[in-house]
Amino acid sequence: MLIPSKDISSLNKTLLLFAIIALLLNNSTLVLASENEQQISYIETVPCDYYGNFSFNSTAANESVHWQVELGPRLPGSNASFALRESIKENLTDWTFEEETHYREDFYLTNLIATYKPFNSSSQEIYLVAHYDSRDRAERDDNESLRDIPIDGANDGASATAVLIEMGKIIPQMNLNHTVKLFFTDAEDQGERAGIYGSKAWAENKTDDELSDISAFIVIDMIGDYDLHFTHVWPGTSELWLTIQSLAEALGLVEGEEDCLGNPGVDVFDIDTSHGVIDDHVAAFERGVPAIDIIDIHSGEGAEKWGGYWHTHNDTIDKVSADSLGKIGQLLELGLLSNSWILNSDSNVTAEINETKQNTDVENSFALGIISLSITFGVFLIIFVLDYRIKKI
Repeated sequence: MLIPSKDISSLNKTLLLFAIIALLLNNSTLVLASENEQQISYIETVPCDYYGNFSFNSTAANESVHWQVELGPRLPGSNASFALRESIKENLTDWTFEEETHYREDFYLTNLIATYKPFNSSSQEIYLVAHYDSRDRAERDDNESLRDIPIDGANDGASATAVLIEMGKIIPQMNLNHTVKLFFTDAEDQGERAGIYGSKAWAENKTDDELSDISAFIVIDMIGDYDLHFTHVWPGTSELWLTIQSLAEALGLVEGEEDCLGNPGVDVFDIDTSHGVIDDHVAAFERGVPAIDIIDIHSGEGAEKWGGYWHTHNDTIDKVSADSLGKIGQLLELGLLSNSWILNSDSNVTAEINETKQNTDVENSFALGIISLSITFGVFLIIFVLDYRIKKI
């Protein structure tokens, strides 16, 4: 007995329905694969695993600030500038040094770059950067007769330089697997000139291949004030700022967040607030190097941005706190110990994302293949059974 035509049509509709379901399931797995390809912009580190293993000496850093100020104004080409560079080289005996002298407009500047490359280190480099020159004038001073006289530059110049020097003493004992460079830039802060001459000269003389090895270019500037307050600074690399947030929280430097010991944080870093700043990080950033600027643009308690004793003769050693120097020193130290600067540089985030994406794609392709084969086999099995029943009838 043959099945009536309308029953055969019903079977065809059933088979068609199964085919549609199979296609929909297959398409849905493709959608899931597409969602898995979404890139993650930040790879979280665990700085608390390294919390407490600090060696940074804030007292020695503060003494360095005093010594630098006693040298006198560290202007490009001056005896004080030369003496400071020589002292840095004499104190950091585990490092190799390179001096780069450049002529700009009507003066010479000298950048000093210290390199520590551990045995069997990778090609990746971390730059810690500070300008070691002091300003040649005090255009914001209340006393007009003093405005053309160079300032002490205790906070704006000596404080960040002191932190880099102390970092140079402890980095060789950190057992790092990558190169670290301490970049002491010259002529960042010279009066009515455009500024950041040293970092610009450095960037202009680097090849793309040389720059590609730099995972992070971390500038610190004006970091010694008793009343520290840092914000997000643009331009800058977002992944590195997320690293700063993580490190600052671990150290208890973010209000509303607990530190690694569970203590409430204080208001030192406010990454939710942002300001535009032209500093040494700009030259590197414009060449495609992951870069940020850690700078306190409020000089003195309650000061407005770019206010207080900034660019005045009140930028003196009594404005600098060993505790503040220690906060930034520990932040840099924790970033190196936890490998945060390497993990969260722009290039390495992209590389790790791509590697993760490739692994995910392989896993998804395998899973999709199994699912598709299962669905196809199921549909054909149903068709075979139904066809067999038809023939039997």
